[in-house]
Amino acid sequence: MKIKLFVWMAVVFSCNLWNAQAQCNCKETLQKIILKIESEYPGFNTKTKDKFLYETLKKNALYSSENVRTDEACLEVLKGYTGFFKDRHIWVLPNQINQTVPRTETHTELLNINLKKFRKDIQKQKDEFEGIWKNDGYEIGIKKLSDKQYAGFIIKADPTYWKPNEIKFRLFSDGSYEYYSQDHSIQKGKYQMYDNALLSFNEIKSIFTKQLPSPALSANEMESKINEINGTYIKKISSKTVMIRLQYFSYSFVDQIEKLLKDNKKMLEEAEYWIIDVRGNGGGTDNAYRTILPYIMTNSIRRVGVEYLASPTLIQTSENYLKGIAKDSIKNKEDITSLKTRIAQLKSNPGKYVNYNQDKIAVDSISLAVKSPSQIVVLADNHTGSAAENFLLNAKQSKKVKIMGIPSSGVLDYANAMFFDYGCNNYKLLMPTYRSFRLPDYPIDNIGVQPDIYLDESVKDWIGFAVDYLEN
Repeated sequence: MKIKLFVWMAVVFSCNLWNAQAQCNCKETLQKIILKIESEYPGFNTKTKDKFLYETLKKNALYSSENVRTDEACLEVLKGYTGFFKDRHIWVLPNQINQTVPRTETHTELLNINLKKFRKDIQKQKDEFEGIWKNDGYEIGIKKLSDKQYAGFIIKADPTYWKPNEIKFRLFSDGSYEYYSQDHSIQKGKYQMYDNALLSFNEIKSIFTKQLPSPALSANEMESKINEINGTYIKKISSKTVMIRLQYFSYSFVDQIEKLLKDNKKMLEEAEYWIIDVRGNGGGTDNAYRTILPYIMTNSIRRVGVEYLASPTLIQTSENYLKGIAKDSIKNKEDITSLKTRIAQLKSNPGKYVNYNQDKIAVDSISLAVKSPSQIVVLADNHTGSAAENFLLNAKQSKKVKIMGIPSSGVLDYANAMFFDYGCNNYKLLMPTYRSFRLPDYPIDNIGVQPDIYLDESVKDWIGFAVDYLEN
């Protein structure tokens, strides 16, 4: 159901809380984070059974916080405390909203250029960078300034933040870039050009497509290449085997994955074997892989449920999200009804654990695809986490799937993370909101989902190994 998305979307609403909070010194910040974790973290009681060890850690952290003089040093103290729980769904990170540099002190520079003349000139030259480029939010012109530098300048963008001809980024001959964010602060990294048509800023996951001069790639070819750059693509690697690369299960990739499967349906149905590569997939949403299950499963899926800690933050954030989706009551009718029921359950059980579905175990029937591969290998590594680990647990229940690789990341016992308001705006606190009914019998955190076939370090080519396993 779509309601599964509500907590992630609620993060948007919870972020609005930060502007109303106070600046705190390091000790005040740590004290409030401690209070929040001790009262609202679903794993707190389980992970602090050794009271002496926990209290000692807390005492030392508080002592260290008294002598901190910089934000960076404070962040290390905060991470030292939260690191005790060994839960990678607990994050403390700087609050960028609070740290935004005032516009008058940021990097703003206009490029002196005649756009009409520039459009005409670029049609005659063959420089791979010079031209007009676009992504979802910007139309950019790239002009060569010297043998060592190009400037990307604004043609069209949100006028709240940008003026025409303002420099958006600089490209340097050594492959590095300076990219000016919406607040005009600088981000640095490496760029890469693909097929003289796609410009990728690797660290910030932003890709621009060339518009003028007309690129050699068609629109469909560009889309396929972008998918490949983003680690989401399908490729036939032998006469019998197709590989599906899924590096992300983030919400922004849900529609892309569904379209990818639809566009390649014929190839997928004709393939005797599949390799699904989820190495490096840190998770996102279970909705991302739902369209794959009919092809790989052989039976229903037995799913272990979760229970949510009815904390003030979860209740407030849920109510905030309800207000948002209520603006379109017709489109969101089902979600509104379901969410109201959940909020009522939480309010009736403050400080207790709530199982929305009542049953601890659910059996999901899968409408199996008419045509599907006879065998599937799923490749996973120690960077496969969260929702991607849920995918592994589902896939393991199929009679025709083998998990191959090394143990996964191990971040699944406490999940569905959101930002928690704890009273200070120096740093953000992200925490999980539920715990799995697998506990304590079948923990995954810091252990990982175990592969059916372990690939030791002598195996350099995992895909080649998988093809050989399937076809020979």
